[in-house]
Amino acid sequence: MPPHHPVLDPAVAYPKITQLRSVLDARDWPAARKLLDTAEPIERDCLIQDRDESAGLEEFLRGVLLEDPDDSTAGALLGQHLIHAAWEIRTSQRANKVSREQFAGFRRVLLQAEIALIDAAARTPGDPAIWTARLTTARGLQLGLSEARRRYDRLAEAAPHHFPAQRQLLQELCPKWRGTWEKVHTFAREAAGAAPPGALNAVLIPEVHLEHWGDLDSHSERQAYLRSDQVRNEVYEAARRSVWHPDFRRTHGWVSVMSTFAAVFALLDDMPAVASLFTALGDLASERPWSYLGDPATVISQYRARALPGGGAA
Repeated sequence: MPPHHPVLDPAVAYPKITQLRSVLDARDWPAARKLLDTAEPIERDCLIQDRDESAGLEEFLRGVLLEDPDDSTAGALLGQHLIHAAWEIRTSQRANKVSREQFAGFRRVLLQAEIALIDAAARTPGDPAIWTARLTTARGLQLGLSEARRRYDRLAEAAPHHFPAQRQLLQELCPKWRGTWEKVHTFAREAAGAAPPGALNAVLIPEVHLEHWGDLDSHSERQAYLRSDQVRNEVYEAARRSVWHPDFRRTHGWVSVMSTFAAVFALLDDMPAVASLFTALGDLASERPWSYLGDPATVISQYRARALPGGGAA
């Protein structure tokens, strides 16, 4: 692999993903539980969200739940597995580009996920991973902002700064999913401001600005928006609270957090800031949010060449 080639597979950054896939492929549930039970809450949730497409996984997890209906880990994994299957049918296209047949299949499988997660939440209401998944089903089934907020509030009682759930609610609050810019910006500021310094959560600020930037019609509007004093100040302050903070920890999700800041600073044409993040990332990168700017590998290589002269060729 050439130096600084962007590695977009999250399993490269987080070896536990490969470990979990391996034990699930072997249908070794005790080993899977041990790996997940010893993970930190955010890491556990992210591992549960990993897309494992191995054949027969749904049947295996349903068998685990048949033996132990109170196993919330199996319930959360089953829910996320069905969520991935549902979105595979729907695709990530905007609603007006999704066919009636795709929507029907999407809703059918997503309802299966919702049913599994309702049962898991009733048995183990304090498991954050279950509520994170239920935020996704609420969005896909169009249950409304009030229901999504209710689910998030239930989760926040047990885990007030649970980053994976905050990312899910941020999407729900965007206009493309029936929210408003006022609501989503307010939530991002409140969640980022309440989290401890050095935590991942401050990335919600550049994430919501990228969403808003991407929703604008013209190049000139996008430039004016992202380079306004308010947006710039918020992004730099968020970086100081997270990726540039001395207490920033490379916990599960750190690659996508640094990649998000790097993408926004690239759009702001702040190459020293981009260089600092590419240097910290090494060969790692996440597909999102670079996919907002074009083909991720191509875009990252282009910005590496600009920010790190002599070391950016892919």
